[in-house]
Amino acid sequence: MKVLIRNGKVCFENAIAAADLLVENGKVAALGPFNDAIRSARIIDAKGLFVLPGFIDIHTHLDDQIGRFYLADTYQTGTQVAVQNGVTTIYTFITQGRHERLPEAIANAKAKARGHCYCDYMWHLTPTVFDEDGYHEIEKAIQSGFRSIKLYTTYKKAGIFSDYKQIEEVVKKLAPRDAQFLVHCEDEDVLNRVDAGRLDLSQPFTHSLMRPKEAEIKAIAEVLKIATKYQARVHIVHVSTPEGVELVQRARREAPVTCETAPHYLWLNNSWLQKPDGHRWLCTPPLRSEPDQQQLRAQAGQGAIDLFATDHCAFKKADKDDWHSDIRDVPSGIAGIGALPHLAYALLRPHASNALIELAQRIATAPAKAFRIYPQKGTIKVGSDADLSIVDIHGQARPIQSSLAGSYETYPGQSRTLDFKYVLVHGEVVVSNNQLLEGSLPGGACLCRN
Repeated sequence: MKVLIRNGKVCFENAIAAADLLVENGKVAALGPFNDAIRSARIIDAKGLFVLPGFIDIHTHLDDQIGRFYLADTYQTGTQVAVQNGVTTIYTFITQGRHERLPEAIANAKAKARGHCYCDYMWHLTPTVFDEDGYHEIEKAIQSGFRSIKLYTTYKKAGIFSDYKQIEEVVKKLAPRDAQFLVHCEDEDVLNRVDAGRLDLSQPFTHSLMRPKEAEIKAIAEVLKIATKYQARVHIVHVSTPEGVELVQRARREAPVTCETAPHYLWLNNSWLQKPDGHRWLCTPPLRSEPDQQQLRAQAGQGAIDLFATDHCAFKKADKDDWHSDIRDVPSGIAGIGALPHLAYALLRPHASNALIELAQRIATAPAKAFRIYPQKGTIKVGSDADLSIVDIHGQARPIQSSLAGSYETYPGQSRTLDFKYVLVHGEVVVSNNQLLEGSLPGGACLCRN
């Protein structure tokens, strides 16, 4: 099918320019202007609208068990809210269970996702077995396209903790195999030094005291030493502290390291945990102080943070409320996919003369480059996938909807004014006027090679 997008203002990587786009066979086939109609092409008139590359959320959690709770969002609901907000590629996670081989975990995740995703999808792997057989399984997975490995410097009880010695061993073995690494940075020893017996565990604000910022700062510093030593591609996830961002900035001079932050660290602070229903905003790392939030916002606006990603980890309302006197029983995670472009744009608009270029850079081009799917994704070029959003930036204000799965809204009272008039995935229109087209089937593709 051919689609001709006419009269739009196209957001290229370094400029916005009037151009027509011809889409054919799922790709951007040509850039205009086209003075004559293209035979058999569907015409979309984008006059007064902006054409942006499809956005990428490289950090989501979907259709998985975390602790004693199952996540609220399936692949279908998670990818539906994604495409309705211009996100045309998502990454989520495969975590190897205690009594599970890695190929089994991969097969299970593929089966859950296949035929249920409205956008393209890919996984980061969290292997938990690092013996000879475990490394062999990881290397086979890398050969089939799973090039990103997630590691944690905390969560020992959950069975996914790695100390720095093990992280160094994993990086040393797998970086030469073309692997890259995402790391959740909170130092387990710093966390263990907090005396929970002296804290009021009935108060959600206590969560921020139990996971102090020093734990993140120390872990980031240690992981960056390893990245520099082995010149490894390391990505620090959900940085919540200004000091963490500064550490990554310095390390970029010597190693191919990147970092992300999530919208909730830019728009919320730990005062939300002091509300009567503050447990709804429990996430890990926790929301930080208002001064930290404001400094992080300034860093994000100035381009110090490579990209934005949501760490979308939504739980059903009943599960979030299933606790009594100990906040450690609250599932840690909040929703975010549907809020990503709206909050990113609102943050960048005051800092950039052309906020749309910055928006596309932070949530399309930079994620695609960081995870090596550029220029297939993340840009508008001839030959790139025709994952596109046609947007009215002056839409009617409406409440943000972070998830469609019955979880608590993370950003109550926040409005969105970006109107997604059309969203295309592989050249097919899947969204019109912010809503999934009636009759649309999940046609997203897995980005692994087999």
